[in-house]
Amino acid sequence: MWTLRLLDGRRIPMIGLGTLTITNETVIKQVIDDGLTIGYRHIDTAYYYMNERFVGEKLREIFSRPRGSGPSGIGLQRRDIWVTSKLWCTYHSRAKVAEGLKLALKKLNIQYLDMFLIHFPFGFEYGGDDIPFTPDGLTRDSNISVVETWKGMEDVYRAGLVKSIGVSNFNVDQLNRLMRQCQIKPVVNQLEIHPYLSEVELVQFCQRMGIRVEAYSPLAKANQTLLNEPILIEIGQKYSKTPAQVIMRWLIQRNIVVIP
Repeated sequence: MWTLRLLDGRRIPMIGLGTLTITNETVIKQVIDDGLTIGYRHIDTAYYYMNERFVGEKLREIFSRPRGSGPSGIGLQRRDIWVTSKLWCTYHSRAKVAEGLKLALKKLNIQYLDMFLIHFPFGFEYGGDDIPFTPDGLTRDSNISVVETWKGMEDVYRAGLVKSIGVSNFNVDQLNRLMRQCQIKPVVNQLEIHPYLSEVELVQFCQRMGIRVEAYSPLAKANQTLLNEPILIEIGQKYSKTPAQVIMRWLIQRNIVVIP
């Protein structure tokens, strides 16, 4: 499995298993089993995906297997799997970041997280729905600065509650604010990137700053127009690969971690 070295010295597997929209217990557990069997060693989840508990239950079951058991014939331990989760928008105050992380750790129940990301660069009011609305149908925003939230991320990192910290869906201005006003630089920025949304300038900025980039939805959520683009089919036929494999290779060759 290819890996990339992060700013904090750790190495992250370059291909990760995305779990967005998979909330059925049976399905997510089978997906994880199948993914680990074929070689995935990086699992990406989040509070808002509503599957952390099932992910954790499956991983603990896999870790308890005797070596040589299971469909893959391999024994996996916690140290073999990179697990990422994300801070939800209602936990953006500095004091609430630790609460959001501990909630993820409680649901997953797998000793520690390899990576914890701020899911979005904006917050919602705490204490109600995950996405609280006014009577007029507008979101109840907290107006908490991303700098305050990131300082909370620095707190949990220094406390040893998570191995690495980063962000998701942040633009250049938001990243610059963090780097000017905080002490620890994000090691990752996770973004939607695919051939219809290449994010060239943002990727180049992150890479210049030493911030690794992760691409979620690299296949544009299995967009059939994208997967049938003539140029991707032509390249795939030349190298005996599918359009999806061509896209993933294109991202990896840009030194971008891919989370299909």
